[in-house]
Amino acid sequence: MSTQNNYKKEWFKFSNYEPHKGQLKLHYPPNDTRFIVACCGRRWGKSYSAAMEAELVVTQPNKTVWIVAPTYSTSEKIFNKVYDDLIIKHKMGDFATHKSKKQQYIHFEWGSKIEGKSADHPDGLIGEGCDLIILDEASKINLSKIWQAYLRPTLSDKKGKAIFVSTPDGFNAFYEYFLLGQKQKHWYSFNSPSWENSFAFPDGLEDFDLAEARSTVDKEIFEQEYGSKFTVMSGRVYPEFSRETHVEEMGYNPAYPVFASLDFGFRMPACIWFQSFQHNGVTHINVIDEIIHQKNIKLDMFISMYKSRPWRIVRLYGDPAGYQVQSSVGVGEAEIFYQKTGSRVFALRDKASRSIASGISHVRGFIRSADDKIRLHISSKCIGLIEDLESYRYPEHKDGTQLRNEPLKDGLHDHGADALRYGIVNHVPIKKFQIRTHKI
Repeated sequence: MSTQNNYKKEWFKFSNYEPHKGQLKLHYPPNDTRFIVACCGRRWGKSYSAAMEAELVVTQPNKTVWIVAPTYSTSEKIFNKVYDDLIIKHKMGDFATHKSKKQQYIHFEWGSKIEGKSADHPDGLIGEGCDLIILDEASKINLSKIWQAYLRPTLSDKKGKAIFVSTPDGFNAFYEYFLLGQKQKHWYSFNSPSWENSFAFPDGLEDFDLAEARSTVDKEIFEQEYGSKFTVMSGRVYPEFSRETHVEEMGYNPAYPVFASLDFGFRMPACIWFQSFQHNGVTHINVIDEIIHQKNIKLDMFISMYKSRPWRIVRLYGDPAGYQVQSSVGVGEAEIFYQKTGSRVFALRDKASRSIASGISHVRGFIRSADDKIRLHISSKCIGLIEDLESYRYPEHKDGTQLRNEPLKDGLHDHGADALRYGIVNHVPIKKFQIRTHKI
């Protein structure tokens, strides 16, 4: 056992803290973990366990700890727990050179300090290097802005750690960071439902309070708030899509032809390869490969990646806008692609096919039709497309309502979703029109 873990066990013993099953996942992650994403249900003890981690660090010499929450009032929960433990319970006030419960800071004479911060005031997130940052209610924070621009740089010099702790809130940025914890080095994520807190719910899932909640709230809300699952579909363009239903282990089948579909994007092109087959007179789509989420790829590099695939492509689909002339070169990207690969981009010209709303409706019919048939199947290796289908959303109005005219163009999840839409709409037309192969 590491020296740090020995100290942790001694501190927990000193504090009379006995972590429950779920909290043990947070306190003892894999050895190389720097960034923990803890997705937990209500009454799990998130604030308590996060406070204990903060206390562990700030009681060591020359350490800096930040508690970052959506607002100052939210950060109070963890900070006040730390303050009450260290200053009142453990009587460390005499060792504090500066302290204020109201303003959320404690500075100790051994050179360590802890401060509460608000994500609503990013100017306060600039400066010193941190040893630990706790992001409380992380699903309510604009992580795509706050983490990369402000918080991550403060951890670099000291090789500091971060703990993202929250109940899920749909498929937002917190979900994206949760996914990093499933696949990326130095990241670790876990789900832990409310009933893993055996102190709050001694009867587990059958506890009276949980049984009452199940009988009074919507199933998806219960699974999100208590089951710690990313289930709520609010704002999703493709709410019918799920990993359990549509993702499977599969690869190239030599019995079926191969098609490709691409979106040239802006500094992040996307391409999928799929096979088509008939079952009971109905067309099914198997997506077997992808180029998605590759940033800042120039067209030549994209073409090289496309040509590296071993299959003979029967037809390549895409956006008719790819033929629009670029002033710098005199031709469109689709024409350049054709010149260098011999694959011409096919696209239907009719109004229905070019309508984003009609195309989305058409794709949704493949994901799950009105008669409950599944016609879209995606290989588990296509992690980019899977993430895009889960995260592709409609924008919100200022009052929080969904604007459903067109999906959000976030520059990340829209490209893979667009490539899929171009492929399905053009391969299985909404209306039978002539296929376009030349410039508009």
